[in-house]
Order: sequence, then structure tokens, then C-alpha cells
Amino acid sequence: MRDADGVIRQLEQEFASLSPQLQIAARYVLDAPNDIAMHSMRAVAERASVHPSTMVRLAKQLGFDGYATFRDSYRERLQHRAGTLTARAHRLRRRASSAPDASLFAELHDAATRNAELTLANTSPEALSAAAKRLHDSRRVYVVGMRKCFPVAYFIHYCCRMCRENVRLVSGFAGMLADDLRGISAEDTMVAIGYDPYTRETVLAAEDAAEHGAYVIAITDSSVSTIASHAQQVFVVSNGGPTFFRSVASAMTLAEALIAFLLAQGGEDSLGHLRDTERQLERYRTYWDEAAGLRGQA
Repeated sequence: MRDADGVIRQLEQEFASLSPQLQIAARYVLDAPNDIAMHSMRAVAERASVHPSTMVRLAKQLGFDGYATFRDSYRERLQHRAGTLTARAHRLRRRASSAPDASLFAELHDAATRNAELTLANTSPEALSAAAKRLHDSRRVYVVGMRKCFPVAYFIHYCCRMCRENVRLVSGFAGMLADDLRGISAEDTMVAIGYDPYTRETVLAAEDAAEHGAYVIAITDSSVSTIASHAQQVFVVSNGGPTFFRSVASAMTLAEALIAFLLAQGGEDSLGHLRDTERQLERYRTYWDEAAGLRGQA
């Protein structure tokens, strides 16, 4: 398989000799290489504002026998682009030493904005509605996301528990992964969150859920990720940026949208449970009383 980085260099070298339409397509490929790996040819063509046949012509211009093999090279690149944490940290340090702080911040800002825009553009209201309905109708909902993705999993679990009782966080704490998954069946749904490199326990949990007939919703960084292969519904989130870690900001944005759809579809039972939760929080005086605090300072 040809190296996608070599294809990028070829595009840069031959760009001036391409036809105007191929230049439009090539510019998109150069600007958004991850999109080639994650989306269909028609979706890429629509985003690039060209006809799908233009993408085929570009692939053949670059020496591929078709668009599928062209896309495969980008999928291979996406799967191996991460490198080690240390290598990415070294790149960040070199980047910071050669540019002012404002430049790094601007790059972080642009990456965060682009990640959110790409994620939401790749997500339809129909998909969110279908996922929310599945969560609402399930006997139990299991949420799993380890290591860097744990904040997203915990956030989904935390918010869902405020309006539902049937949500379980699969944490694997103290080696209890198998126990966390005990009893999962075709009546249940699992939300699995994972980025490359994929945490072994998350992959095993999704695999176990699928083997027991549960419906798996994946929140991941590629439609061809290991976690996605076990899922019936996949939400692809963009997570690139200049830092050594993969950003979870866009996954949080997607999680917020999913929870909003779940509450909107939940009906009176969800609202009733939310009211009970609020009463309990008040009874335990969970939140700081700002007014009381100010009175105490008087």
C-alpha cells in the first residue's frame, strides 16, 4: 500500500499542473487528510464542493487504481499517525521553542474550533435521535471509556443518572471489568468511547457487549476503528491538535448533544426523576449556598 504522506508530497509537487477542479479537490485533501480516512467519497466530494467523479479522477491522477485504494492509504495513516506520547510531547516542545506563545494559543484555538465543527458537521439530528431512543428504550445502559476518554464516559453517566436509574459506569476499578459487565444482554445498550491508541479494556467491553447481543453505540475517532467494528451506530469525532494528547472537547460536545436529545425524548418519567434528583441534592446541601456564604462574611 502506498504511503499517504508520500501522496501528500506528490500532491504538493504536482498541484500547479492539475486542472482547476482537481486543484479544488487536492486542496481539500491537503487541508483535511483525516476526512479522507473517515468519510465516504460522496461526503468528501460534497465538503470539497466537487463532483464525486472528480475525487475518482484525482485518485487515478495520483497513480491509484480507484478511490478505494486511495482512501485506504489515508486510513492506514490515520491508524498510525499518533506515535508515542513522548514523541508528540517532543514535537510540542520544539514547536513552542520556535514560536511565540500567542502562536501556539492561536493554533490550539483553531484546532478546537475545527474539531467541534467537523464533529457536528458529521453528526445528524436523525442519528442523535435514534441513539437517544435506543438509550431510552433499553433495560440498562452501560457506559465505558478508559484513560483519556474516561471524562467523557463519566460525564455521560453523571448526566444520565440525573434523569434515569438504569445507567451503569463500566470503570473496571480494582479489576472488576467482568463484574461491571455482568448480566449485559440484547435488552441493553452500551456507549463505548475510545481514541487511537484504543484502551484494551474498552475494546474488550465493546466486544463482550456485542457478543451478548447488546446494541453498541461507539464514540470514536474513525469509522474503521477497533471499537467501531463492534458497534451498530458510530459517531466519529475529530480530535486533532498541536498537543501531545488527543482532545476530548469535541467528544464532550457530542455527549452534551446526545444527553439533550435523551432528555427531550424522555417524557414525564425523566422529568420526574430529575425532580427527585434535585430534591435529594437540596436535602444533602450538595451545592454551595452563595447567599449564605455572603451573609457569613457580613
